[in-house]
Amino acid sequence: MKNTKKNTKNQRYTKWLTLFALIILLVGCKAQNEEATEANSHTRNKTLTVAFPWSPSTLDPHGQDSWEVMRSGTGETLVRLNENLEPTPWLAKEWNQEDETTWVLKLQEHVTFHNGVPMDADKVKDSLLRSMEKSQRAKDLLLIESIEALTASELKIVTKQPNAALIAHLADPAAMIVDVKSLEAPYPALTGAFKIEEFNKDQSLVVSRYEEYWGEPALLSKVTIQFIANGNTRLMALQAGDVHAATDIPIDQVPLLEKDEKLKVLTAPSLRTHMIVYNLDSPYLQDAAMRKILDHLVPRKSIVDSVMNGLGTEANSPFSDVLPFGKVERVQQESSIESMMTANGWEKNGQGLWEKDGKALELTMLTFPQRPELTVMAEVIQHELGKQGVKVHLRQVENIDDALSKEDWDLSMYSMLTAHTGDPEYFLNVFYRSGSESNVSRYTSSTLEEVIDQLNRTTDGVKRTQLAIEAQEIINRDLPQSFIVHPVTVFAVQKGVEGFVPHPIEYYYIHAKMDVD
Repeated sequence: MKNTKKNTKNQRYTKWLTLFALIILLVGCKAQNEEATEANSHTRNKTLTVAFPWSPSTLDPHGQDSWEVMRSGTGETLVRLNENLEPTPWLAKEWNQEDETTWVLKLQEHVTFHNGVPMDADKVKDSLLRSMEKSQRAKDLLLIESIEALTASELKIVTKQPNAALIAHLADPAAMIVDVKSLEAPYPALTGAFKIEEFNKDQSLVVSRYEEYWGEPALLSKVTIQFIANGNTRLMALQAGDVHAATDIPIDQVPLLEKDEKLKVLTAPSLRTHMIVYNLDSPYLQDAAMRKILDHLVPRKSIVDSVMNGLGTEANSPFSDVLPFGKVERVQQESSIESMMTANGWEKNGQGLWEKDGKALELTMLTFPQRPELTVMAEVIQHELGKQGVKVHLRQVENIDDALSKEDWDLSMYSMLTAHTGDPEYFLNVFYRSGSESNVSRYTSSTLEEVIDQLNRTTDGVKRTQLAIEAQEIINRDLPQSFIVHPVTVFAVQKGVEGFVPHPIEYYYIHAKMDVD
């Protein structure tokens, strides 16, 4: 009997001890959960402010500013290009080419637009059809004959002709996927990690984390993009702490920034080309001989060394020589400037300027503030041409594309990402076709367009490279532009900013993995 009572007493003691331990454990878990929740809440409420040079005129993902919409981290395409310019899955998780003109793409599942509507093959079809209706670039790049939703997650695309670059071209921002019906609302419903919250044209764009994002959720709760056209003003905003990061930093300020312990300078190779575009409607520049003279006078090495501080390479053609189709030699002029000018009827006047029929050679050159190094280049070129008897008047404009289409000018600084899909087709088709709005030089060459047509029809990689080189040789012979430098992309960020880095493809800047201490 005593043993029974003793055992009962021990059992009660054990139960109380177990209960006490359980209470301690629950209290500890609650405290840990509260700490984790508080830490997670702190992380999820982080915000970032960045400075971009360009403001979109509208947020239509298929409009002329689709690149700027894409840069906001709100939009996605079926295909994404990695740092090696290789097509990788995005909204399409895989694809298969059934014959020369037929492709079947399988879509990611469980994707919703920012308005909560599920993304399926029919929605993607509607979006692509609209992109080709609204964007000539999408129409020219994709060359789509028909689109068919095979299932909710399978899409068949048939092209008008063999289009070897179709998958890469589906990464173009003009092919961004949107719920077409949402375009009646104030802001488009896209699929990205961030959704549009507020847009003030020419001032700012605010995007916030999309909580139902199909991929890895954004670390930041909000990103504010400030549009600051002037490079030095962007830099001052960064130094003052008004923004956490800024793109397209003035090259001449890089040495100073590298000494600032609060900031980091980030660089990456770019597929961009800084160039001079010639207006072939100008009475001075209709003659290829004059364009060749001006091209010969451009001090490329000096510009790379002094203006770019070595952050770039001399350009021989539209495409960087890191690309297989960019290995083109620039035509060297053997004759002197004097002999070339006099052979074309020019002679020096008493002021040392070249003149013909009593009229001095004076040219108007445009530049713009969004890329400050171009203005410095323009000043260097102006000085060099002045020494050789060619007077150049510089005029800075706020919107270079509007000025090129609407104002009088002879030559202009310009900059373009010439291989943004890792393929030569895009640039050649939009920049050199006589009917293209992007043919800012008003250059026409039936010979070149025939080569571009062959390129568009060719699927073999080696032959495509050969045709791209042939096209560039024609361009270098006719010189509608002078290609100056392939720049390095330069960003600057405050210490503690992570993930906001330059990328050869210039519209992947804002993404889910960005963070800030």
